[in-house]
Amino acid sequence: MLGPAEHPWLDPLWRRVALVVFCGGWTIVEFAAGNTGWASIVGAITAYAAWCYLYAYKGSDDPSRKDPAQANEDEAQ
Repeated sequence: MLGPAEHPWLDPLWRRVALVVFCGGWTIVEFAAGNTGWASIVGAITAYAAWCYLYAYKGSDDPSRKDPAQANEDEAQ
């Protein structure tokens, strides 16, 4: 449904860490503002981003990772 999380732009670790830190900061801001509903939603996004981009991310040197051109050809068939 969401597609692969691997993208060449996200290969540098600092970009993935920055994304997770930004989402975590947004969660804190929502909790501080008293918006617990939004804080829960953004917290779930933060948890998903941390798992997806920090734990399960396949680097560009991983053999099981498909490049975008190959993935598009596979979908077309």
